[in-house]
Amino acid sequence: MRLGGPGVFAGDWAWTPNAGGVMRIPVAFAGTLVDTWNGWAVFTCTRQVAEAIVAEQQAARDRYRQHLAADGITGERQQRMVDESLARLRFDGDVIVADETRVHGDPDAVERITSDPDGRYTVMGRAWTWTAVHPYDCDRIAGDLPDPPGQAQPEA
Repeated sequence: MRLGGPGVFAGDWAWTPNAGGVMRIPVAFAGTLVDTWNGWAVFTCTRQVAEAIVAEQQAARDRYRQHLAADGITGERQQRMVDESLARLRFDGDVIVADETRVHGDPDAVERITSDPDGRYTVMGRAWTWTAVHPYDCDRIAGDLPDPPGQAQPEA
């Protein structure tokens, strides 16, 4: 994949075994590769895809919460363990608020992610370990692949 090109991206943490034990990515995200950071992909995406990333992060937090509950960990201890393991992401209007204060033990570890002039978001680029993945390794892809650079849309 080259810079400026379309792709499918997932966190390196996303690989999970399915019922048959085959490693799969439950959900990946369509976007455009705009940079690399320490060998990891940095990509931009539409608001729809950014919303899917935020929703998937919440689902991951919910899965971890359920796992802890199954082990008998509940209440404030459970919430603290979830917050120390997984960032809190949410939309505040058109801005994504990424709160990793408990993950990093740093009260200033809150990032506000705004869209670029084209309305595209770089969700946790240069912070999370995103990789370009093959679409066939994914159970679901959030969003549509953007056109390659310089590719004109056909007239309707």
